[in-house]
Amino acid sequence: MHGKIALDKGWRFKQASSLNDGTAAEFLPVAQFPTVAHLDLLHHGLIPDPYIDRNEIDTLWVNEADWTYRTEAIEPINLEDNERAILVFEGLDTVVDVYLNGQKILFSKNMHISHRIDVTNLLKGVSEASTLELRFRSAIHFSRQERDRIGYKGKDDDIHFGGSERLFLRKAQYHWGWDWGPSINTSGPWRPIYLETYVSRIYDLHLAQNVADDLKSADLTIAGSVENPGSIQEVSVELIDPSGRSLLSTSASISPKGEFSIQHKLENPELWYTFQYGAQPMYKVTASIPNVCSTGVSCGLRRLRLLQHPLKKQKGTAFVFEVNNIRLFCGGSDWIPGDFMLPRMTPERYETWVKLAKGGNQSMIRVWGGGIVEDEAFYNACDREGVLVWQDFLFACGNYPASDDYVDNVRHEAEQQVKRVRHHPSLALWCGNNEDYMLADMHGWELDYKDEKGPWDKTNFPARLIYERTLPDVCERLALDVPYWRSSPYGGEDSNDCTVGDVHIWNVWHGPMHPYQDYKKFTARFISEFGFESPPDIRTINKAITDPRERHSQSRTFDAHDKGPGNVRRYGMYMAENYRFRMSPLADYIYCAQFLQAEAMRYAYNLWRREFRGPGEEYCAGVLVWQLNDIWPGTSWALVDVDLHRKPSFFITKRALAPMMIGIERAVTNLPPSIVSSYPPDKHRAEVWAVSGVTHPVETVVSFAAWDIETGKSVPLQRDEIKVTLAPNRTTELAEFDIPRAEDTAVVVYLKDAGSGEVLAHWVSWPEPLKYLRFKKDLRVDIKVVDNGEAVVLTANAPAKGVVLAVPEDEGDDAIWDDNFIDMVPGEEVTVKVEGLHGRKVKARFLCDWEVEA
Repeated sequence: MHGKIALDKGWRFKQASSLNDGTAAEFLPVAQFPTVAHLDLLHHGLIPDPYIDRNEIDTLWVNEADWTYRTEAIEPINLEDNERAILVFEGLDTVVDVYLNGQKILFSKNMHISHRIDVTNLLKGVSEASTLELRFRSAIHFSRQERDRIGYKGKDDDIHFGGSERLFLRKAQYHWGWDWGPSINTSGPWRPIYLETYVSRIYDLHLAQNVADDLKSADLTIAGSVENPGSIQEVSVELIDPSGRSLLSTSASISPKGEFSIQHKLENPELWYTFQYGAQPMYKVTASIPNVCSTGVSCGLRRLRLLQHPLKKQKGTAFVFEVNNIRLFCGGSDWIPGDFMLPRMTPERYETWVKLAKGGNQSMIRVWGGGIVEDEAFYNACDREGVLVWQDFLFACGNYPASDDYVDNVRHEAEQQVKRVRHHPSLALWCGNNEDYMLADMHGWELDYKDEKGPWDKTNFPARLIYERTLPDVCERLALDVPYWRSSPYGGEDSNDCTVGDVHIWNVWHGPMHPYQDYKKFTARFISEFGFESPPDIRTINKAITDPRERHSQSRTFDAHDKGPGNVRRYGMYMAENYRFRMSPLADYIYCAQFLQAEAMRYAYNLWRREFRGPGEEYCAGVLVWQLNDIWPGTSWALVDVDLHRKPSFFITKRALAPMMIGIERAVTNLPPSIVSSYPPDKHRAEVWAVSGVTHPVETVVSFAAWDIETGKSVPLQRDEIKVTLAPNRTTELAEFDIPRAEDTAVVVYLKDAGSGEVLAHWVSWPEPLKYLRFKKDLRVDIKVVDNGEAVVLTANAPAKGVVLAVPEDEGDDAIWDDNFIDMVPGEEVTVKVEGLHGRKVKARFLCDWEVEA
């Protein structure tokens, strides 16, 4: 029988170099297993927490030290004559020599691959406990040696985040530090280690599917391999439906190569959908050899396509994901690793983050290439919750080498990772890298897009071999029905062509620092990355900065927790352009800076979603914000901070991606005389549209209102309510009208269900820039707690911009709000559901509340 023994007991660690005076010179027990050196040092109080204060600097030596891990607790095993013992290492971070009972059995220099080592001869007949020792070398020192050996074809000024040495080692690239987190270059056995004993085993079990165009049947191929089949000739195969009923039970013959496969036509399959459009049923495939071994895998059935057809009224081609014949607007976000110390990530943490994204109406998460191909728990959660995954291969922002041995290493890594996660129905795309072609365009690397043949080894961009040969070949052979895309961004005449493929929009915030109102100019077929920075919740900052004297927006410690280049200049410029703000006290700065991020998201998401106009008119079919999550208590582009506090921008995206949304854009109606300057254009006309994310027509009523911002009085509109049938799964243009006294008037539109009168969506449009607004001097937002503390009702005596609800920080952690960052007008009651209020107070912030008379 197939046995599995976890090797997670008796582990100790020590420093194997003299850095920092040999801090851990003697073996000490590990904090947990799997583990990495930073975790164990923290456990023993030998380093300060690098997430706190400016401790990052004091722990940099750990990145360059060598570390040894040892266990002497591998108990003797009894092996039959034909049994084998296999040591399995699921992940070793990163450069390591492995010894069993003093004999070297493995050298590895790739964090992203697993190893299976036959140790039968070393364990058979051994009567005493065996010793396993892992001798990790400094990844930084080793990668510099690799760079010297292979040779770097780039230039010193074309590498971002860490030095060019990071490109030469197959290790998570963010460990060298990035513009949203510190430099914590971990080392250790980061994934499980175990011992398998068996005569034969089944492996690589998978299900290939081809769902018919009409979705009424699916052609299935169940296949796998048998290691050391010997005299075994057949494998028993079973297909079990989502209810647990057996649909197929048969035998498959084993080929001379140890392979088996069967075909089966499934009628009326239960299909897996993204959460907006259906359920997430999962089939199970099992394969077994009676009295020898068995294995199984869960799979969802869906018809997945990436459509790139010509468009009706604009040049270029679409970039649309389609699941079960439904063309999707993929709104969502980019994912960075959940921790620097990856063994701390648990299935519960992954599930919390995925559910949080789904709770924000996000239907796609892009797993960024500077991290890892995530743990099974992440993809399992996405399967359950109906969230699609765009998966980058593990290259980011660099000019990678392509020597023969490096490419072989990459091929092995890619094959393993594709096989490991290919069964997940949530997996929608494999992408070759993050921004490498974009950097080639920026830095002038030798890149001729018309040259599809190569070879490229003599150019200064040799990694095209990886992205255009190696990875596509792996996906062609192994990725089943999941498509491959060469890079992100990629397509068209250059990597960031807005008419073809996907783009990264960093003309706003980075680069030329365009106003966020210019997002419309950068409308593209699929925006897979864009973003705007903001600080975390004040509670998170107070945890990160322990010295109260440093808890202000211009302190040395505050700046140390913002890795974004040029951030100080960007905040000041963008806020000064748009609204009156305060830098102090800290709570005001946080409100203002988070307000900035949210307003940028409001422009981007709503205007880009408007461009999903139906078949052949998918001028924008996806928007993924950089980024969903944070990795430490710092300022970044995240919608949610490391302690799961949802920023105002999270709620903006949630509303923008709701099944129904309505929007207003103020159109330019007049330009100032050319002889004068400093006057903004007149925007006295409103364009109104609605977006339906459902697959059937919806009967609605649209109503309009307007309010004087300073007085709070109603402003008459020459606009009656209208009845509109919203077309399914696209935008419907609704109305245009003039705005009276537009510079002083807030306009609100409501989208209601024609039958029930339920408000499906609403939108408040404000004159800009907001800094010119005069709010009511006694502006007030009243809060009433209802439903036994599970909801609050808000009212306002005049238009209020950006109302943020929170529990006062001196009363503990915040509650969890179902909505926040709300624009309000008089005459309406806004009900917000809340969890965890527990009778505590609720405070409300809004723009310029510091100007309101007490």
